[in-house]
Amino acid sequence: LHRWLSRPDCSPAIQECKFLFDSTYAPKSAGTLAILRARLKFNGIVYSRASTHVGNSQVFYYSQGDRLSSPVPGSIQHIYATPTGELVFAVHKLLPRHDQSIDPFAMYPHFPAKMYSSSSSSHLENVKVSWVVSHFARWAVSSDTVVILSLSRVSTI
Repeated sequence: LHRWLSRPDCSPAIQECKFLFDSTYAPKSAGTLAILRARLKFNGIVYSRASTHVGNSQVFYYSQGDRLSSPVPGSIQHIYATPTGELVFAVHKLLPRHDQSIDPFAMYPHFPAKMYSSSSSSHLENVKVSWVVSHFARWAVSSDTVVILSLSRVSTI
């Protein structure tokens, strides 16, 4: 029956039944289903994947959820909900600068800007929405260096 429903010459009316057949009799694989999203509004803040809106995809987050370390910048590539309903971002982390020159913004502790490489990690990191601190603004100062400015609503002053 499954082969017959999958044939290209099967009538459209019967093919409509294929969905019901597959949802009822197809093997269920636990934990592999994810619901992809283009954007997400969480606590009044809009997040988007980079292909939808670059600005809303740029986030500071605690890597691996470690709140004892400084937040790192990254770009959201995918937004998905796990089968349990947990919302997660798949993020490319921005890499540190290649050269070891002094960051000119380091001398201004109340101006939260920092220089990074314009390259990002090829590895996607899963980031829970609760690990995100804020969005950031990004300005390319050269072909290989960007300035990142935190857009956190919480003041550190």
